[in-house]
Amino acid sequence: MRIGALAILLSTLIGAGVLAELPDLSGTWAMIQIYPQTAILPFAGEVARSSLVAQLVVVEQTGSSLVMSDRYCFTDVDDGTPLVRTEIPDAFMKSLRPAPRRGELRETEEGLLFEQETHLEVRGAILEDPENDPLPTDLLDPRVFDQDEDGQPGMTVRVTVLGIVEGKTYVVQRVRYHLIGSVVGPDRIEGRIEWTDEQVVLDATNELLKADTIGAPDPDLEASRFVLVRVDPSWSCGVLRERLAEILGEPPND
Repeated sequence: MRIGALAILLSTLIGAGVLAELPDLSGTWAMIQIYPQTAILPFAGEVARSSLVAQLVVVEQTGSSLVMSDRYCFTDVDDGTPLVRTEIPDAFMKSLRPAPRRGELRETEEGLLFEQETHLEVRGAILEDPENDPLPTDLLDPRVFDQDEDGQPGMTVRVTVLGIVEGKTYVVQRVRYHLIGSVVGPDRIEGRIEWTDEQVVLDATNELLKADTIGAPDPDLEASRFVLVRVDPSWSCGVLRERLAEILGEPPND
């Protein structure tokens, strides 16, 4: 859209009282994303697996447009079976530095809609075409790099199988997610996530851990969800961890 046309549109919306009524969402927010999937794990077979991703997000707002800058805090993985435990190290999370994402607010008959554009991240590799290039499968592929700076290729994930086999896997990943939700209050946004992910295990410290996990998002579109809650700018990832249950619950009544 040309600048002139955009200005006319904004003027029309303001005159109609639409933009003037939008809440100010600028500030610091905690975001929790929940990604359920059906997965086939080595040694365990098919399981209902889920990942919870926690972030601190700084939101800048201009009219109905949002710019969201993320800081990843932690990821908790529930493998859906006591036979397997996956742990995402702090170094993995700290190495994730995504580019700012853009979002929009829109008035609908159901209320104020929040939508964030599809976000793509490639982890542990640099691809010429991040959207379409296949992920590397060889740890010596020059596109692979030590993103979490632990001296190993790609990204390091810790895995324990049967409580006996413990080791590290070195992976590359590609994740995409698109957020669609509702502004349920000036300090809370809730909605669903449309997402896909890919992972290749390049190597592992134990031969038994080299098999790739096969998975797909839960077919229930409402199961993959997110919540954004406004928080004090002083919040750290440690505070977010301590307040996780509160964030996932209902907002307090004033």
